[in-house]
Amino acid sequence: MRFINICYLVIFLGILSVACSKNSSDPNNGGTGTVANNVVYYIDSANIHTTDINGANAKLVVAVTPPSNLNSYIGDACVASDGNKLYFFHITSGSNPSTKIVSVNKDGSGLTTIATLAVSTGVNYKNIKQLSNGKLAFIKNNFGSNPFTTSIEVINTDGSGQEKLATVPLGFSNHQVANDGKRFVLTSSAAIPLAYSGTIVNGNMGDPKSIVNSRNVLYTKISSDGTKVVYAKMNGTNKIDLFSYNTATEAEVLVKSVSLPTDITSLSTWTVRINWMEGSSKILLSFAKDSNFGTVDGYLNCVLINADGSGEKTWKINSQDDWLAFTE
Repeated sequence: MRFINICYLVIFLGILSVACSKNSSDPNNGGTGTVANNVVYYIDSANIHTTDINGANAKLVVAVTPPSNLNSYIGDACVASDGNKLYFFHITSGSNPSTKIVSVNKDGSGLTTIATLAVSTGVNYKNIKQLSNGKLAFIKNNFGSNPFTTSIEVINTDGSGQEKLATVPLGFSNHQVANDGKRFVLTSSAAIPLAYSGTIVNGNMGDPKSIVNSRNVLYTKISSDGTKVVYAKMNGTNKIDLFSYNTATEAEVLVKSVSLPTDITSLSTWTVRINWMEGSSKILLSFAKDSNFGTVDGYLNCVLINADGSGEKTWKINSQDDWLAFTE
């Protein structure tokens, strides 16, 4: 009997092991990523810095070029699905402009150019992220064409296989896709901007649904699993309202009304960013007291809250009003 019980135990553990293996996430095999996005990174011109989730332990991750090189800077950046690498656009301007996709290990080692993207007058690239299939997705804007065009492109992490995932309808900006490469959020380019949500089907973004309460939206962020969108809009002159939108039910909820620090009397809205943290259980709102690129009284203000609006904590990074935060 003891032998039979041991056999049953071995079989049960074997089944449990297989089940856990199948539920484990592999970013190159369609998983959703197992690494919690609990580290904050910041773009600073051609540098990337980092802090922990409390804004402490700041350190330089990588300096792509010296600060004296004003023709070199980092565009948008993202964290790899496994948390071990960062991917970003390295952009050079001047007489020989270029845009490259570059990777670096999270400790700053292994700086590698993955791909050199085609550039011409009016072409730029935005919103890079790694999908659950392991590919990198990004936005390609061609403002030099007539009419101008925007597409969502994908490329392998070795720089091969660039192709168009979808064509973006005219009149939209701030395009983002979820990890599945299908669900998306974007913002109308109208005088009164409005956010929209939808799903890519056969390379077509179809007829996205408006997020009704998002009129005058400042910034949006779709969750990695595509189930939620958080967005920010001004409430008067001294508050930022954060809303959460459920992409399935289309319900919108006010998460938190965040008061600006008293010394920010006129917010530079271009500095507003939203990021998800620890999956989609926390929201990081960041904005700056803009004083023309890092003069003594400027700073980046970060507000971290739970997705239900509780547990607010804040930190400031002094003299760094042009830093842009990213977490995934």
